[in-house]
Amino acid sequence: MRTSARPLTAVIGRHHAFDLLFESCERFPGVLYLAPVPDAQVRQLTEEITARWPEAPPYGGKFSEVVPHLTIADGPDDAVLDETETSILPHLPIASRVSSVDLMVHDGARWQTRVSFPLLE
Repeated sequence: MRTSARPLTAVIGRHHAFDLLFESCERFPGVLYLAPVPDAQVRQLTEEITARWPEAPPYGGKFSEVVPHLTIADGPDDAVLDETETSILPHLPIASRVSSVDLMVHDGARWQTRVSFPLLE
Protein backbone atom coordinates (compact mmCIF):
# COMPACT_ATOMS: atom_id res chain seq x y z
CA MET A 1 0.00 0.00 0.00
CA ARG A 2 1.25 3.45 -0.82
CA THR A 3 2.27 5.68 2.08
CA SER A 4 -0.22 8.31 0.91
CA ALA A 5 -3.09 5.85 1.48
CA ARG A 6 -2.25 5.21 5.14
CA PRO A 7 -4.35 8.05 6.59
CA LEU A 8 -7.42 6.76 4.70
CA THR A 9 -6.64 3.23 5.87
CA ALA A 10 -6.64 4.50 9.46
CA VAL A 11 -10.07 6.13 9.10
CA ILE A 12 -11.79 3.48 6.99
CA GLY A 13 -10.07 0.43 8.43
CA ARG A 14 -11.63 0.77 11.88
CA HIS A 15 -15.14 0.24 10.47
CA HIS A 16 -16.85 -3.12 10.19
CA ALA A 17 -18.32 -4.57 7.02
CA PHE A 18 -22.08 -4.13 6.74
CA ASP A 19 -25.10 -5.13 4.68
CA LEU A 20 -27.19 -2.86 2.50
CA LEU A 21 -30.46 -3.39 0.71
CA PHE A 22 -31.41 -1.45 -2.41
CA GLU A 23 -35.21 -1.47 -2.50
CA SER A 24 -36.15 1.51 -4.63
CA CYS A 25 -35.11 3.89 -7.37
CA GLU A 26 -34.86 7.57 -6.54
CA ARG A 27 -33.92 10.65 -8.55
CA PHE A 28 -31.85 13.77 -8.45
CA PRO A 29 -32.24 16.11 -11.43
CA GLY A 30 -30.90 14.10 -14.36
CA VAL A 31 -29.80 11.17 -12.18
CA LEU A 32 -31.43 7.80 -11.44
CA TYR A 33 -30.08 6.05 -8.36
CA LEU A 34 -30.69 3.25 -5.89
CA ALA A 35 -31.10 4.32 -2.28
CA PRO A 36 -29.30 2.11 0.29
CA VAL A 37 -31.17 0.92 3.37
CA PRO A 38 -30.00 1.48 6.01
CA ASP A 39 -27.73 4.35 5.06
CA ALA A 40 -26.32 5.19 8.52
CA GLN A 41 -22.99 3.42 8.05
CA VAL A 42 -22.41 5.04 4.66
CA ARG A 43 -23.20 8.44 6.18
CA GLN A 44 -20.87 7.77 9.12
CA LEU A 45 -17.96 6.84 6.84
CA THR A 46 -18.58 9.95 4.73
CA GLU A 47 -18.75 12.20 7.81
CA GLU A 48 -15.54 10.79 9.29
CA ILE A 49 -13.61 11.18 6.04
CA THR A 50 -14.98 14.72 5.62
CA ALA A 51 -14.02 15.60 9.21
CA ARG A 52 -10.47 14.32 8.62
CA TRP A 53 -10.12 16.21 5.29
CA PRO A 54 -12.42 19.26 5.56
CA GLU A 55 -10.54 20.91 2.69
CA ALA A 56 -11.92 18.22 0.35
CA PRO A 57 -15.68 17.96 0.98
CA PRO A 58 -17.77 15.48 -1.00
CA TYR A 59 -18.76 16.83 -4.42
CA GLY A 60 -16.52 19.83 -3.80
CA GLY A 61 -18.99 21.17 -1.21
CA LYS A 62 -21.63 21.72 -3.89
CA PHE A 63 -24.40 20.13 -1.80
CA SER A 64 -25.34 20.94 1.79
CA GLU A 65 -26.40 17.33 2.39
CA VAL A 66 -24.64 14.30 0.97
CA VAL A 67 -27.22 11.64 0.12
CA PRO A 68 -25.85 8.08 0.03
CA HIS A 69 -26.75 6.51 -3.30
CA LEU A 70 -25.71 4.18 -6.09
CA THR A 71 -25.96 5.99 -9.42
CA ILE A 72 -27.57 3.84 -12.11
CA ALA A 73 -27.87 6.37 -14.95
CA ASP A 74 -27.33 10.05 -15.53
CA GLY A 75 -28.15 12.41 -18.32
CA PRO A 76 -30.65 15.04 -19.35
CA ASP A 77 -33.05 12.66 -21.13
CA ASP A 78 -35.85 11.76 -18.68
CA ALA A 79 -37.19 9.18 -21.15
CA VAL A 80 -33.92 7.24 -20.88
CA LEU A 81 -34.03 7.45 -17.07
CA ASP A 82 -37.67 6.27 -17.12
CA GLU A 83 -36.80 3.34 -19.37
CA THR A 84 -33.81 2.40 -17.20
CA GLU A 85 -35.92 2.55 -14.04
CA THR A 86 -38.61 0.35 -15.63
CA SER A 87 -35.97 -2.25 -16.51
CA ILE A 88 -34.46 -2.23 -13.00
CA LEU A 89 -37.60 -2.33 -10.84
CA PRO A 90 -38.37 -6.04 -11.40
CA HIS A 91 -34.90 -6.90 -10.05
CA LEU A 92 -35.32 -5.10 -6.73
CA PRO A 93 -34.56 -5.54 -3.93
CA ILE A 94 -30.83 -6.12 -4.30
CA ALA A 95 -28.83 -7.15 -1.22
CA SER A 96 -25.16 -6.24 -0.94
CA ARG A 97 -22.40 -6.88 1.58
CA VAL A 98 -20.06 -3.89 1.85
CA SER A 99 -16.66 -5.31 2.77
CA SER A 100 -14.44 -2.58 1.34
CA VAL A 101 -14.39 1.05 0.30
CA ASP A 102 -12.86 1.87 -3.08
CA LEU A 103 -11.16 5.14 -3.92
CA MET A 104 -12.14 5.90 -7.51
CA VAL A 105 -10.53 8.45 -9.82
CA HIS A 106 -11.80 9.82 -13.10
CA ASP A 107 -9.19 10.08 -15.84
CA GLY A 108 -11.35 12.31 -18.03
CA ALA A 109 -12.93 9.39 -19.86
CA ARG A 110 -13.79 6.75 -17.26
CA TRP A 111 -13.71 5.90 -13.57
CA GLN A 112 -11.00 3.60 -12.26
CA THR A 113 -10.30 2.09 -8.84
CA ARG A 114 -7.13 3.61 -7.41
CA VAL A 115 -7.06 1.63 -4.13
CA SER A 116 -9.41 -0.56 -2.12
CA PHE A 117 -9.66 -0.31 1.68
CA PRO A 118 -10.97 -3.45 3.41
CA LEU A 119 -13.46 -3.16 6.26
CA LEU A 120 -13.24 -5.33 9.37
CA GLU A 121 -15.15 -8.61 9.24
